[in-house]
Amino acid sequence: ATDRTLTLPDETGTLALAQASYVRLNTPNGYGSTNNKIRRFANVVNNVGPDITYADSATLGATFTINTDGVYSVSTSGSFDGGNSLGLSINSTQLTSSINANDIGNVLAIGQTAGANLSTTISAVFYAASGAVVRVHNSGASSGTGDQTNQFTMARVA
Repeated sequence: ATDRTLTLPDETGTLALAQASYVRLNTPNGYGSTNNKIRRFANVVNNVGPDITYADSATLGATFTINTDGVYSVSTSGSFDGGNSLGLSINSTQLTSSINANDIGNVLAIGQTAGANLSTTISAVFYAASGAVVRVHNSGASSGTGDQTNQFTMARVA
């Protein structure tokens, strides 16, 4: 290994280090009662940092509001009691429509499970401005077996 030297200017000040922001959830908890295609989760594994606000509502489902302009990475996986569209939407107003019926400009990623209890995973890396809202947006099918196959992770990467 080569030694490397970091030389700082002879000035007094502070060095700001970015705090990691990420949300990780698992265990499905149905859908919002009004926004009946928006997934809910029962278990918060991590919810760290200032850039993403996670909120869960029995009527609206889970929302992930972007607080800081930047590049974000998101992934979700799902298993259902039959074939189902699995998706991620941003700023969608079509919250009672299946993800595959949403305007393409509001779809971050979309996938399809092949049948009962078969899991699929989708992901996206995207730029979002402060105020954008990301959701796990499906077709509304009931969860299949295996809570471990229903996950959500989102992080600010730049």
